[in-house]
Amino acid sequence: MKGSHFGKGLNVDILLLTLTISQNNFIFDRGLFKLLRLIDTLRKNISMKIRLLITMIVISASQLSAQETDTSFFPSFTAYSDAPIIDWNDFIIGSWADPTVLKVDDEYIMFASAMHGGIATPEPISIYRFTSSDGYSWGMDPVAPVFEPIDGTFFEGGIETPNVVFFSGEYHMYNTVYLENIPALFKVSHATSPDGINWTMDGAPTLVPDPAVDWMSEVVAEPGALVKNDTLYLFFTAISNTGAVSIGLVRSLDGSSFLDTTQVVTIPTDIYPVEDGYLGLSTPDATLVGDTIYLFTDLVHTDTINDWNQVGLHQFKSYGDINKWYHDTVAIHMSNDFDWTDGNYLSQLLGATPLMDDNKLRIWYWGYDLAEVSPTDTTYHVHLVGSDLHPDIGHWGIGTSEYLFIDVSTIAEADQIDPSITIKYNRNAGTIETNNTLPSVINIYSVTGQLLYRNTFTNSLNFNIDYDGLILISVSNDDSILTKKYISSD
Repeated sequence: MKGSHFGKGLNVDILLLTLTISQNNFIFDRGLFKLLRLIDTLRKNISMKIRLLITMIVISASQLSAQETDTSFFPSFTAYSDAPIIDWNDFIIGSWADPTVLKVDDEYIMFASAMHGGIATPEPISIYRFTSSDGYSWGMDPVAPVFEPIDGTFFEGGIETPNVVFFSGEYHMYNTVYLENIPALFKVSHATSPDGINWTMDGAPTLVPDPAVDWMSEVVAEPGALVKNDTLYLFFTAISNTGAVSIGLVRSLDGSSFLDTTQVVTIPTDIYPVEDGYLGLSTPDATLVGDTIYLFTDLVHTDTINDWNQVGLHQFKSYGDINKWYHDTVAIHMSNDFDWTDGNYLSQLLGATPLMDDNKLRIWYWGYDLAEVSPTDTTYHVHLVGSDLHPDIGHWGIGTSEYLFIDVSTIAEADQIDPSITIKYNRNAGTIETNNTLPSVINIYSVTGQLLYRNTFTNSLNFNIDYDGLILISVSNDDSILTKKYISSD
């Protein structure tokens, strides 16, 4: 795939101590267990929310140019432990990745990807469910996978990077899926469950690459969902046909029909310069802190050893205008912060998933450290089990960090409603007014994303539509965008 190695099969050639294992060929899943290709050429691959909805959803028009630094406050996270809280071979013979955590009453629930077997001969990825009373110590619940690839489906080749939220009375899971582990075939799926254990997959992917949209023309994957009021925000990793890696967003009122595709953040090059090998952002997930959206991503990097490597975690925030984001001036963690991810070859730190837990903002993430290359030698943190390679204990797993807010009442942020556009709608008739003479466009959608009405105007517009049901009216010009939700009736 041009410009990216976002999850493909890898060839492994590993020299381990005095034992030589030549040409172990295997498929190593991308978002999940993207890794490996040792010695020679390692081709490392990886796992790749407008406005406050009170009774409306408001979106500002400024796009990525509005992305700027706000140093007034970002949480400074402290790791719970220097070691993984879930290690390789815990619970199964295999590896864990892609955690997503939610809390229901007093119980923490985690979903994670698992690859049974060793590094060189992995089995298909499965999705497991865990529960915990504290978010640190976990147990499988149930012990069997809750989701696996199924032959004859659009996800028969793989299902990974689970992200789960509770929305509209049921659980919603979003995944990266594929027929084959080839980046151009990656799609985002959607499934629902009444209990988080028994899942029903939609009949088709919910999000696919769009050749007409440059920044997401090649790959979409690694979904991260957030519920704000009665709207579901779905962030995702997007790759263009030039290899640019950024974070996109779509939104939904039902969890399965999405509209208003938006590119929300790109990597802040003032902190992570292109000349230092940084490529972009991937693996997004988000949570609400008061009224503020906090968005977490990882940092994609390349160097002379690795074509694609996720080397750290970074945070952004939005005060309600989802086209205006602020970023922290430092990383949350870099891979060299932990012994279990501190390698310069076959080593990563990625996939942060957040949870606002009372007055504590918590994140879980995963990573590994399989090799360290020096000018004179290479140290591998792997060992043989029979004829297969397994990571050493303490060199692959899931970790967690947290930040404690002293006063939760101080974390709410005030939204700023753009007054330059006014929408009035009653039954099936509406009026739009703008406070400028810029050409404006109105689009009206059904809740399923169907375009019901479109027009262009200057200053004001009166209109009627013949539709019964929930609608979204979006008005935009070069100054701003306003989107509001109404009930339409004849």
